[in-house]
Amino acid sequence: MCGPGTGIAPFRGFLHERAATGATGRNWLFFGEQRRETDFLYRDELLALRSQGVLTELDLAFSRDQEEKIYVQNRMLERAKDLWSWLEGGATFCVCGDAKRMAKDVHAALRSVCEIGGGLTTDQADAYLTRMQAEQRYLRDVY
Repeated sequence: MCGPGTGIAPFRGFLHERAATGATGRNWLFFGEQRRETDFLYRDELLALRSQGVLTELDLAFSRDQEEKIYVQNRMLERAKDLWSWLEGGATFCVCGDAKRMAKDVHAALRSVCEIGGGLTTDQADAYLTRMQAEQRYLRDVY
C-alpha cells in the first residue's frame, strides 16, 4: 500500500477490517507527508496497528524534515529487493493519492523496483506492471 498524505484513508479502513476479521497475511504501507511532527496522520493508530501485528511493514517518508527531500518512492527504492520479493510472491500493490505528481513518481519507482529487484529491462518491467494491472494486483485510486 502506498498512501501519501490523505491517500492513507482507504488503507486505514483496510487495516481495521483485517484487525476485526482476524485476517492473516503480510501487508506493507508506505506513508509520506511533509513533516513528521505535524503531518504524520494517524500516527498513534498506525504505530498501534504495527505493534499489534496487523500492519507488517511501515515505511515512512517526510520530505521537509531534512535538507534533501525524501518521498515514498525513495523508500520504495531503498527496499527494492524486498518489495520485488513481495510482488513475485503474489502481493497486490495499491496506491492512493495525488495523480499529478505522486502517482507518476510512484509508478516510475515501481518500474525501477522491477528492474533492480527482478533484473528486468524497462520494457519487461512495463510489461510486468501491465500484467499486474490486468490481474488487478496493481491498483490506483488517484485524483
